[in-house]
Amino acid sequence: MSQPNVEHRLTEDPATWIDSKGQDEQIEDLKHVTIDNVNDSEAAPYLDHTIIIDERENKRLKRMIDRRILPLLCLAYFAQAMDKGATSPISIMGWLEDVNASGQDYALSSTVLWIGLVAGNPVASQLIRRFPVAKVLAASMLVWTGLAFWLTFTLDVPQILANRAILGFFEASFNPCLVTIMVQWYLSSEQAVISAVWHSFTSLSTCLQSVMGYGFYHVRHDNAGGLKSWQYLLLTAACISAVSTIAVFFFLPDSPTRARWANEELKTKFVERVRSNNQGIKQKIWKSDQAWETAKDPQVYALFALTFCQTLVIGGVGKFSALLINKAFGFDVATSQLLKIPVSAVGVSAYFLMAYLQQKYEQTFFTMIGFTLLNMIGTIVIVCVAPSDKTRVGLMIAFLLLQFFGACNTATSVVLSRNIAGQTKKSIAYATTFMAWGAGNAVSPQLFWNTWAPRYIPSLYIHLGLYATYIVLALATRIMLVRRNATKQAARDLRDGEQVQANLHAFEDLTDLQNPDYKYSI
Repeated sequence: MSQPNVEHRLTEDPATWIDSKGQDEQIEDLKHVTIDNVNDSEAAPYLDHTIIIDERENKRLKRMIDRRILPLLCLAYFAQAMDKGATSPISIMGWLEDVNASGQDYALSSTVLWIGLVAGNPVASQLIRRFPVAKVLAASMLVWTGLAFWLTFTLDVPQILANRAILGFFEASFNPCLVTIMVQWYLSSEQAVISAVWHSFTSLSTCLQSVMGYGFYHVRHDNAGGLKSWQYLLLTAACISAVSTIAVFFFLPDSPTRARWANEELKTKFVERVRSNNQGIKQKIWKSDQAWETAKDPQVYALFALTFCQTLVIGGVGKFSALLINKAFGFDVATSQLLKIPVSAVGVSAYFLMAYLQQKYEQTFFTMIGFTLLNMIGTIVIVCVAPSDKTRVGLMIAFLLLQFFGACNTATSVVLSRNIAGQTKKSIAYATTFMAWGAGNAVSPQLFWNTWAPRYIPSLYIHLGLYATYIVLALATRIMLVRRNATKQAARDLRDGEQVQANLHAFEDLTDLQNPDYKYSI
């Protein structure tokens, strides 16, 4: 059988290895292909490059993953969003007065959480590299569930700040865990939609918190010892977190090779299905050369800057959304709680629109820039239009436009998951990117000074500058990745006529720069 036919098939996605020949002949062809060193400890026992996964089988496998894995990722994300975001709805339910908060105390309650997250990220990333990822996630959830119950009954500002800082430290594992799990199970081409699905549960949690806030706001107690309305909301969020922790611990596998519900054949197919990602499954050994490459790679710094710039905006908008709707636009407390529902709906829609455009046009960075421009328009309207009974509906519509920038977070996660390879390099790049995420969210509330209330016009001017910076960064990063793809393609063209074995380096624990088959998402 002629080698070129084998080479042609191996340059394609494994999910589409179909031609007019019989499967037995295809396997015989593939047996002659040489596979280099396998350095993926998790995947090694289940590798079989001769396996043929046709389109029908690929869809069956994906449906199985969607049914068994995705709901647990969504549940976990929903639980942490409920815990982390609970202080926003209760800020207009009497919580600030009951705990005697003053000055920048409310902003600090958010800042210390994100400082804790920045401190915890390096630790979390190395724990994920060395230990079963689902167990790291479940252990973190167990701790923050206890912290959520503690916050419910805390009426002292220093204790609240300590609670939020510790919560941030243990939530540091969350996003790296979910991205790691997503890369283990899903193809690169699927990750934009999958990321949008679980990220959308942030908006859904906001929606539920708004309904809860509206309902519990009307709870009144005559007895001095009864729970306050905001305590009912926090207690409910803590209970949701407890249930989610149990589900994740018992039902979320640590990798495709450790899924108790999958037989040996299925495990092999799950591993081979993601071969084209060129990222492997798991490797515990630290590689100094990958660490050094990470330190020199401009892409890592670009992702840091993009994430930091974006969260400087969305952290403050999310934290102060209830206060802006209530105090700046002039809606009453109950209506302000309900208006968070359309805010959440727009947020969910933005996530899925981002995923759709990414998948359809394969132009992630241009899509991010488009969403940023929508936020700029909304911000300019809020700055220029004075609040009144006649304008507050228009201001609310402008505020809805501000939700589109949040969807750029999913795009950055997808760029991170698609464009960084090598287990040591990924552990560092994930840590630095999510440290930027935490740092931006930590600083963002401090852009909203109490003296600038209720409209926070200077804060919004700062946001406009950040949008412009973000657009420049996105364009620069895209240019860099386009050039890298062109360089790799040129190298492949030079090997024309030689034995080209695409995706056969997938489990060698190579970095994106080392792997000749790697293609960057732009």
